Amino acid sequence: MIYKPTEPAADEVLRNRQRNIERNTLYLEQGIDRERGISFIIDSAGPLEPPVLDIGTGKGMAAIEMARRGVPVTSIDVSEAELQMAFLNARAARVDSNIRFYIGDAKKLPFEDGRFNLVTMVNVLHHLDEVEDIFAEVSRVLVPKGRFIVADFTADGFEILDRIHRNEGRIHDRMNAVEMDEVSDLLGRFGLECRGRDARFHEHVILAEKV
Repeated sequence: MIYKPTEPAADEVLRNRQRNIERNTLYLEQGIDRERGISFIIDSAGPLEPPVLDIGTGKGMAAIEMARRGVPVTSIDVSEAELQMAFLNARAARVDSNIRFYIGDAKKLPFEDGRFNLVTMVNVLHHLDEVEDIFAEVSRVLVPKGRFIVADFTADGFEILDRIHRNEGRIHDRMNAVEMDEVSDLLGRFGLECRGRDARFHEHVILAEKV
């Protein structure tokens, strides 16, 4: 269903923006340029032709990057807390009006068949305990010749993330349902053919097309 974010106070948006700046700086000091990484992933999709679906909103980085480029985005996540954070980030970037947030499970997307020209799933795989149902749903909601971008961190990227979380006294959980090297073959079972792969900025990206 459509997620209706809580309207934030102006100072809340500013505080959240400052936290993001500090977080991006921390990652950059450790070797990950999060902003360049997201730009690289979205560039890998080729021309952005709406409608576009972003699966696994998280902090909203992929959806915000596409919205910055003038593309209306539908973004879905299972976590209300993450969606509210993504909304704050989108408001700070002044693109919240260009993103429609949904709360729901990607294993059962609340969208009709053949609705989207592009689906993105960025840094989500390692949080999943299975992917087959999600890939089946991606194929279902894509138009013929629609594109699917799936990205996750490289081995070096995960090492950096683990180090950052350890330094903060936390653990970066990984379910590891499937490794990126297995994704290409797995996508083929759902009518999604790999059209390209690349790895830069500690991100591994696969571009697939619905055949």
